[in-house]
Amino acid sequence: MQSVELSSNGQQLLIRADQPITYTSDWERGRVFYRITIPDARLAERVIGPQISANSSIQQVRLLQEDERTVAILVQPAAGVVIRDVIQPSDRLLALELRGAAQPPTTPTRPTPTTPPVATPPSTSLPRVPSGRIVVVLDPGHGGGDPGAIGIGGLREKDVVFPITTQVARLLEQQGVQVVMTRTDDREIDLEPRVQIAERARANLFVSIHANAISLDRPDVNGIETYYASEAGARLGRVIHDSMVRNTGLNDRGLRSARFYVIRNTSMPAVLLETGFVTGSQDAAFLRSAQGQQQMAFAIAQGILQYIQQNF
Repeated sequence: MQSVELSSNGQQLLIRADQPITYTSDWERGRVFYRITIPDARLAERVIGPQISANSSIQQVRLLQEDERTVAILVQPAAGVVIRDVIQPSDRLLALELRGAAQPPTTPTRPTPTTPPVATPPSTSLPRVPSGRIVVVLDPGHGGGDPGAIGIGGLREKDVVFPITTQVARLLEQQGVQVVMTRTDDREIDLEPRVQIAERARANLFVSIHANAISLDRPDVNGIETYYASEAGARLGRVIHDSMVRNTGLNDRGLRSARFYVIRNTSMPAVLLETGFVTGSQDAAFLRSAQGQQQMAFAIAQGILQYIQQNF
């Protein structure tokens, strides 16, 4: 996949590939995002994304390499814009038609990071749990050739979530938790093997750690989101989410239901944490800093340990 760009009149989102492609499409996430799935495809190393402004017909586009052979494109239309259909003018081009599209897009101004928010320092103590009895699988998102979201100053999601996850692992192990990580270095792993790692480990909990993104011209969008796919996941998510918000001072964007593969296909309580926006002026500065990563790791570990104390 080479590029995903708005047409000059803003009424189509054009998706270009360097080889013939097929696709499926439908709404997901409670009709917030329209999903286009392209099998037998990979994102180009320097894939071109759309330039989105306040007048654009789309609010957000996410490009995901879901596994080695599947690309997903998630499109959130702007207010008042209706997605009509996907057409395929040629075997290497898809066009998502947008009804009620606003003004043609303008070139966004690249935001600059701001100083991270100052949070109330967290308690330095973490609760202990019975040693070795509880198994937690930690899943740092993306990795290897899949950098995940790319934000301000080229900040890459994989470079944020891996150090956070390794610090969470260390903190949990110090308190008696047996930790299994889906990856322990910078490598790309498909979604299904991540689920199988958790199942083979007979994990009690599964926590997938990510960072969020939106258009670079929306540095005002900042905050933490936590996703679950089951009632048990919602209970786990509530405890961890509250700890993250309380200990970091970042904006609270809520606990949300979603059908992400890794939390939908695991049999134990599972959550996907969005630790902040790499495109957000506050969040990017926080997530880039060693202090911010340490603070986020402590918050996640504290939430997991609190849940274990309450439920095991």
